Amino acid sequence: MPGAVPQAPVPQPIPPRQYGTDGQPPGASGSPGAMPYVSAQQPSVSTQKTFVDTGPIRVRRFPTALVAILIIAIIGLLGFATFKAGWLEAPLSTVQEFVSGIKLPQWLPISPKDTTPPTIQNVSVSNITMTGAVITWQTDEPATSQVMICDPGGGCTWTELDENLVTNHSVSLIDLKPNTAYHFTATSTDAKENQAIAEGDLTTSAQTTATPLTISGVKVSNITDSNTTITWQTDKPATSQVEYGTTNAYGSTTTLDQNLTASHSAILAGLKPNTTYHFKVKSKDASGNEATFQDQTFTTRSTVSAAAEVGPEVGKLAPDFTLPTLDGKQVSLSEFRGKIVMINFWQNVQQCRTELDYIQAVYDKWPQDKLAILAVSWKQTPQDVQSFLNSKPLTLPILIDETGEVAEKYDVLRSPVSLFIDAQGIIKDRKDWPFKNEVQIESILNSMQ
Repeated sequence: MPGAVPQAPVPQPIPPRQYGTDGQPPGASGSPGAMPYVSAQQPSVSTQKTFVDTGPIRVRRFPTALVAILIIAIIGLLGFATFKAGWLEAPLSTVQEFVSGIKLPQWLPISPKDTTPPTIQNVSVSNITMTGAVITWQTDEPATSQVMICDPGGGCTWTELDENLVTNHSVSLIDLKPNTAYHFTATSTDAKENQAIAEGDLTTSAQTTATPLTISGVKVSNITDSNTTITWQTDKPATSQVEYGTTNAYGSTTTLDQNLTASHSAILAGLKPNTTYHFKVKSKDASGNEATFQDQTFTTRSTVSAAAEVGPEVGKLAPDFTLPTLDGKQVSLSEFRGKIVMINFWQNVQQCRTELDYIQAVYDKWPQDKLAILAVSWKQTPQDVQSFLNSKPLTLPILIDETGEVAEKYDVLRSPVSLFIDAQGIIKDRKDWPFKNEVQIESILNSMQ
């Protein structure tokens, strides 16, 4: 139209690039049936380069879970090493105290701290002496043992600490003063250093005054031409010994009998005939207290005349002999010098068996330091004697004269025969018939005292 201003050409929008399913734009070579595509801005110069778009770029990612596991493992190892090195001990202790009222699993390092002390019970004091005592107690858990002891003046000492963790405790106190009141404190500490105490009092024993030993009832018996027996009593068990001699200087002593007894006896042997002797008895009790009873005297008997005839008749010196017992022990008549001796020759016949019952009764009744009874089985074997004793138990000494040699010395022709010999060895009575009771035997013995 005339007068119109010429309009600049309106630029056309460039359509979006289209891609096929293979990532190639439409019309790209290699796509069958595709339409050719030319950009609206495409220059017509024949040297233009062609770009081929291969699609979006794919990013390779590292696995997140594996990274997390590695971080946790590293932190755990560092924490464990720190805990083992003790760097966390103080902080953990603080945490433990903070959560002490909370129940947490024991395997956690922040479990509640043990702050409960042991419980002390059954405290007792025993074995109290002048200078010592024993303190015992029990705890409800293993703990140490120690005691503090304080005297009335306020001075206190500790026993040595027993670090063994136990529930039954015993501590000995020593070097205390007699008749003194003490205050003690028993202490126990458990493995977590929780401590418990218990207090009490004790008084040591008073110092005792030594009680003197008393001797009484000193007697002399069984005096012969060569020996005698000394007896005495003490008010407490004590030892036994006798000093003796022909003057009050003594000079001889019996062997010390260390058995502690209140009834004492000592035999003096090897004395001289018809001689006066001085003696004193001595005893010492368990505490070391000694007592003596001094300057007593006795006179030995005269020796039987050397011209005295030896024979089995009354008035003569009894023939000495030695015979065995069933257990093989050798017994001699002479060893009973100073005592009254009854010898009974027997065999296994009825009248002997009955008489042996009466003799056994006398043996049981009379003291053996005054009377010796010897029952001599003659012309019987040891087996015969043992068989007899199995049916009639006897405790008096049984001697075996199997050949009848000793019975022949005493003119024994039948059984039973009994002889009574005094302390000097002289035959005082003889019975060639059986006794009817024990009274008959004792009447003879009483006449010889």
